[in-house]
Amino acid sequence: MKYLQRLRPAVCLSACIMVAAGCAIHKKAQAPLPTFPPVPESAVQELRQLPPGLYDRLQIITVEAEVGERLASALKDARQSAAQKGANAIVLLKDTEFTQKAGSRRLRVRRITYLAIHRR
Repeated sequence: MKYLQRLRPAVCLSACIMVAAGCAIHKKAQAPLPTFPPVPESAVQELRQLPPGLYDRLQIITVEAEVGERLASALKDARQSAAQKGANAIVLLKDTEFTQKAGSRRLRVRRITYLAIHRR
């Protein structure tokens, strides 16, 4: 009996800590990303840096392809994807070129990362 009386405060304290921790860890649901109607692919501008003023971030697009026709095709697909999401600009975040071994050949490959945005 005395054992239970000594155990009761510890159990109460543990329960209070768990409740407090549960409340502190609770996260709010993130707001949904804004949606915009599709725009013509020709209306999507390519920017070298984030523009001044207000804009909404829509998606990050990464293109990785062999330098040449494949890269040109992949870049066109990236612009189409941004246009379908309603982006009126894509901002260059990173552009790297490297060589990749494919069998006995060495290919020049570029990896380009864009941020698709909708400027207000």
